[in-house]
Parts: sequence; C-alpha cells; structure tokens
Amino acid sequence: MPSNGYVFGSLLVGGLLSIYLPMNSLVSRYLGSAITANITFFFMALVTSVLLFGLWGEYATLSRLGSVPRYLYLTGFVSAFIVLATTFLIPKIGVRKFFILTISGQILTAMIVSHFGLLQTPQDPIALKKIIGALLVIGGAVISTL
Repeated sequence: MPSNGYVFGSLLVGGLLSIYLPMNSLVSRYLGSAITANITFFFMALVTSVLLFGLWGEYATLSRLGSVPRYLYLTGFVSAFIVLATTFLIPKIGVRKFFILTISGQILTAMIVSHFGLLQTPQDPIALKKIIGALLVIGGAVISTL
C-alpha cells in the first residue's frame, strides 16, 4: 500500500493536469497557434528545470547522460506530442471529454505495460477483477461522453 504522501502527490498531479493542459490550450488561443503554445510551454519547462537543477540537482548525474538508451530520449518527443495534441483537442471536444478519454487510454495502456512489466515497471498481471474495473471506468467514460 503506497504511503499517504504518495497518494496525495498523485492526486495533486492529477489536479494540476486538469488545470495546466487547458491553460496551454488558452495560450494557443491567444497566440493563434498550438505549435507556438507548445514552444512557450517547453521553454518555460526548460527554464524551470534548469533553475531546479541549479538549486537541488546532482551535477555528477550529467556524466551519465550517455548511459541512457537512446530510445528513452524519445520521451521528449512523446511529451511534445501529448502537450500539442492536448492544446489542439481541448478546444475541440472540451476538458471533461478530453480527460475522460485520456484516462481511458491510460488505463488500457497501463494494464498492458504492467502486465508485461514493460519499461522496467513492476509486473502486475491482468486479472478478471482488473478487467472488470477497467470496463466499468471506460463504460462510464463512454456513457459520459454521449
């Protein structure tokens, strides 16, 4: 069972996602370009990350950048795609529908990743109760988006 701090932190991240992604869509509306909004988002993310690294970073970790398998650096591409897609989709379908569908996609993908222990995650085999739970959530999502 995860500690209360981890549970609270995860809930906080979920809440922040529900705020910051629509904020980026609003930036897109002001700028008239989802791609330009994406650039501003990642520029601010870079500045923030550099500042945090300057304050609390472990400089020795920089020497290990070459040890990371190259394919894992695709996370930057995936992040850019997710934020860009969010910036584009939220104004089209709304925040509620977007998050319901996004969470449904996350549940399905997480079940596969966990079942096989992909990307060095703890293996958590798919069981009937997990399938039923996922179907209930996704069924609720489908009903909610009608």
